[in-house]
Amino acid sequence: MWFAPLVLTTLLSWSLSVSATILQNGQPRDDPYPGQVSTIKLDNSWRSYDADAPEIAYKGRWDSKHISWWSAPGFKVKFSGSKLAISFGEHTSEGTLVAYRIGALDWLFSNVTADATYQFIGPGTEYEELPTDGDHVFELRVTNWGRGVQIAGVSVDVDDHLTQPPTYKKKVEIIGGSLTGGQYATYETLSSWAFVYAQGLGNVEFGITAYPGACLSDMQCYGGGVHGMIWYWHHASDPGSRAREMYDHDPEEWDVTAEQPADLVIIQMGGNDHRSPNEIPGENFYQGYIELIENIHHHWPDASIVIMTQWGFWNLKGDEYVQSVIYEEEIQRVYEHFKDRKWRFVYLFHTDGILSHNDINPKNHPTDVGHIKIASHMLQWTNLMLGWELKPRGEMQHGTLYWNNMENY
Repeated sequence: MWFAPLVLTTLLSWSLSVSATILQNGQPRDDPYPGQVSTIKLDNSWRSYDADAPEIAYKGRWDSKHISWWSAPGFKVKFSGSKLAISFGEHTSEGTLVAYRIGALDWLFSNVTADATYQFIGPGTEYEELPTDGDHVFELRVTNWGRGVQIAGVSVDVDDHLTQPPTYKKKVEIIGGSLTGGQYATYETLSSWAFVYAQGLGNVEFGITAYPGACLSDMQCYGGGVHGMIWYWHHASDPGSRAREMYDHDPEEWDVTAEQPADLVIIQMGGNDHRSPNEIPGENFYQGYIELIENIHHHWPDASIVIMTQWGFWNLKGDEYVQSVIYEEEIQRVYEHFKDRKWRFVYLFHTDGILSHNDINPKNHPTDVGHIKIASHMLQWTNLMLGWELKPRGEMQHGTLYWNNMENY
């Protein structure tokens, strides 16, 4: 069955995120999830907003039940006062790891579960003292692509209130599979090149429609009964087992025109189409890519679209490692197909030459450093080719140290 690889991936993700040790400079990180929050019971000292309150600005893909899907979904609220709590509904996966912060401060992390209310701001929390006076913007992101949360409500002090946070003028949509979603990275999607890239731009809204195992080709992978990204791009939930258990084969549709249109779309796909047991022929992959781009362009006609080449394995030949590229000819043909239009909206970004063999883990996914390298090159490309300013907001890799920070050794 085609779902078997995705079920296995989801179960692996669950076990890793609960029990794995995060290594830092070769040593176990003493506090791998800084900022754990406690459950509370709401009383009449709180003012509560339902999950569908317009003051809650959802980011990424959430269905009509306010359940999160895909990679790094989250929300922002602007709040007054000095305390804030979030209630999670029955469809929250047990122990889901979420990241949260105020403004552009460093990310903190906490595990949450269903039918519980957690206090993120206020006495006894990491944000017992707020950085400045006045209103603050609180942001939460789900790190586990294999699990998710359901928002039941947001609460503040009874004498305070929520307001809509400001929205950035530009938006980026990033589409891909496990390489984009950050599988096997330290904090999964929050350590992925896609998230680091979006944070590096800083002044943009973004969504990461990426999930391990996802193919570009429609109804050709895993025995021919699996939808590809062109179909899933129009649906709220992802291809994982959690969504299948909830919606079977009829997930909610997603109106890509209902929200702010993307100014830039980045696509990195091909790994799952290429690998066994799928091995999609190059011509089929090429036609699928053309169809996806045409579909995106139809709904977002003003968006620039970047297609990324897909690295393969590094093979040892003599005294050096040589990188292979997946569907290199087909992706080049896709670019050439759109190059002669009246105006240029499709760009080709070559990933070959960015990574070395030791930037890839044994499962052929980037290490944290590999993700950083990809994001850095893409940021510079966006600045030079599209003229976008880089205004990074906050830390990029969430407390991970890549250097020796001791004075004496």
